[in-house]
Amino acid sequence: MRSGGAVDGSGDEAAAGSPGVARSDDAGDAVPTWRSSFPAMGTRVDIIGWGGDGMAIVNAVVGVVARHEDMWSVFRPSSEVSRLNAAVRDAAIGDGASRCGADSAHGCPGLVVSEETDRLLCDALALAEATGGAFNPLIGPLVAAWDVKAMRAAYVAGAPLPPAPAADSVEAALRASSWGLLSRVGDLRWAMGVPCESVGGVDVASPRLDLGGIAKGYTADACRDLAVSMGARGVLVSVGTSSVSVFGPRADGSSWRAGLRDPQGGPTSVAGVVELPAGGMSSLSTSGDNLGPLGRVGVGCAAERAAEHAAGAASDRRARETPRETPGGGGRIFDHHIIDPRTGYPAHAGVRQVSVVASSGVLAEALSTALLVDPSIDVPDVVARWARVTGAPASAKVVGLVRARA
Repeated sequence: MRSGGAVDGSGDEAAAGSPGVARSDDAGDAVPTWRSSFPAMGTRVDIIGWGGDGMAIVNAVVGVVARHEDMWSVFRPSSEVSRLNAAVRDAAIGDGASRCGADSAHGCPGLVVSEETDRLLCDALALAEATGGAFNPLIGPLVAAWDVKAMRAAYVAGAPLPPAPAADSVEAALRASSWGLLSRVGDLRWAMGVPCESVGGVDVASPRLDLGGIAKGYTADACRDLAVSMGARGVLVSVGTSSVSVFGPRADGSSWRAGLRDPQGGPTSVAGVVELPAGGMSSLSTSGDNLGPLGRVGVGCAAERAAEHAAGAASDRRARETPRETPGGGGRIFDHHIIDPRTGYPAHAGVRQVSVVASSGVLAEALSTALLVDPSIDVPDVVARWARVTGAPASAKVVGLVRARA
């Protein structure tokens, strides 16, 4: 889950309200501002700015968002991401000889994608490697194994949490979630491998690509850049309130401001405010869990299993299989429903929310996601790796980190 919100100088959400008028510091004349809000990408896109033809800019931005959703939505069968997932499913249901190898996609025909999708896939792999897998665009099988949607629904309803999956099921999902299964097999051509072996009799699921972890940041940056190219002198774009990209100042000369929601407070509680651009960095991403600790589990809990898995422990899985309990029981607490893609179990790093500003929305998104499961990640090292891959200067900084209360 993502959290955060862009705010204008009055403290309101950036896209709330109707078009208004702001004052310029350069002259006493009124400077018109324009703004719009529309649903897309399973969330809401807000844009506010000044300069240029506001109506033309907004219409162009709507077109960009629609195109990106057509290419990357996992809910649209015709999207390039869905077609790539369908291709690997087709390979998985074939006989063993037709399957792709677990460590590569050689032998698979793959899918030719657009240049933008090719770039985003390259970015996803580079950031997965740079973060040691803490960011992972193939985490889908693990999310399905834990039935995260049902977990969150039960928590909200105050009902007992669904039972934890068996360790063999987690291990099978972990193998299917390896980001190393995704590879570029030709010019603009991508494919995913399919692990062939089962785990304790549990079949390994088909890998499932989802670029939602970085697509919103990419889209926010693309919309901002388009607005600037069309004459905007200042603009803020917010995709889902968690991915914010800006250029220039507000019409009155002040900085854009983004409020960071307090995950441990009420719906309108703010943990802090970030002025943008910050140190030349114009993209902000906030990743977090707004639900709080999900509950407790007994001895041999999932949190302990995650730690054992990360350390390479090889103990009897059956002895460690215990169901989750509702809040108030004994044992250790799940920090939240966020799954650590490196271990296959809910993260237990003690972090509720992370906000990152960066020179790139994609970089900011991947870092905020990765730091949520592992706050010890070396941010300068990830930035340096990203700069080498992209060939462009890069920077990033953590501007907010909320830890779970003891």
